[in-house]
Amino acid sequence: MVTVAVLGGLAVALCGLAAVGLLADRYLAEPADLRADLLVSDANKWAVFALLCGYVLVVEERPLSSMSGRALDPLAFVAVVGGGVFVLFAANAVTTPVFDRLGVGGLDEGLAGLGSLSVRHRLFVAGTAGITEEVLFHGYAIERLLELTGSPLLAGGVSFAAFTASHAVGWERGAVARIAVPALLTTVMYLLVRDVVALVCIHALNDAVGLLLVGSVENTGDADGPDTAADGTAR
Repeated sequence: MVTVAVLGGLAVALCGLAAVGLLADRYLAEPADLRADLLVSDANKWAVFALLCGYVLVVEERPLSSMSGRALDPLAFVAVVGGGVFVLFAANAVTTPVFDRLGVGGLDEGLAGLGSLSVRHRLFVAGTAGITEEVLFHGYAIERLLELTGSPLLAGGVSFAAFTASHAVGWERGAVARIAVPALLTTVMYLLVRDVVALVCIHALNDAVGLLLVGSVENTGDADGPDTAADGTAR
């Protein structure tokens, strides 16, 4: 019975965002502007997040802390967050020229128009992605998969594949390939530290800086500005 309940939760965590995104694309009219599109995207993420939280409490009859892994001590937490953000930025700096040279599409089209959004709105988008995606794909999915299989490799592999696939809704293949880099790195980070709050901070900070840089580049009219480090926050 416990295994069946966990499988249901895994279906929500791993497939919920992709399913809701596909339903929104199919049954909702195309939003008139970027703000409306982001509103739909963020609402979808929070809806799936809330559904999973309710599922854990009611169906699994476990506390929400069962989705958080462990808690690092303050000094370790700061070191992990700082190091994680550095790793994501370094990876972006290294891989962006490689992707560009190979002609792999970027994230510019999907993130076009962010300069028109307020700083508060961009930070909200980054925070939404950090909280919902890390809890769904890492805090819940990896912890439950480890519980079922005992294999970090299998748990991380399934989580990474589902995380990357969820971003295929609304993004070009080249953008998904670029998104896969931070997706892989955050998956490895979670397996190493097992603290979802630390990963939420790493993810949100990485996205926030990327989104703020994109807005800054658009406002200055620099078409050749840096590729964002954000891992696909818009639907």
